[in-house]
Amino acid sequence: MNKREEYYTFNEYMKYNSLTPSEEDYIEMIYRLSLNEDKIKLKEISTSLNIKPPSVTKMIKKLESKNLLIYRKYDYIQLTDIGEIVGKRLFDRHNVVYSFLETIGLKEYIHEETEKIEHTISIETLLRIDELINFFGENESLLKKFREYQNL
Repeated sequence: MNKREEYYTFNEYMKYNSLTPSEEDYIEMIYRLSLNEDKIKLKEISTSLNIKPPSVTKMIKKLESKNLLIYRKYDYIQLTDIGEIVGKRLFDRHNVVYSFLETIGLKEYIHEETEKIEHTISIETLLRIDELINFFGENESLLKKFREYQNL
């Protein structure tokens, strides 16, 4: 499956079940945590997002009602199949934006800027940025020229 089809699938899903930026952050973080373990504890999400457990519980219930995760009270949280697809897309989107900002030389506040951009960027723009990152990855001499240009 090429990138455009993957993003189209995500876009089609989101058309009927849109998420707020906060909900996206939760799903992305749960996905990140699930890369190391299948079943995530509520406390891990709370700690990772710096949010109090009662607020996390409220959001987890909301995301469960959207069929993005399974919540077993006092036990674990696990992404559903669609939750995993959405989480991976959000994680990939975050990484593309972050890599772009690194490529153009942003150092300070890179995480904050990534968070701001990732929730508003269009799929087409994201794809173009990904192409640019890949282009510079394959043409390091041009990236070096760009970095030299920035230091002028």
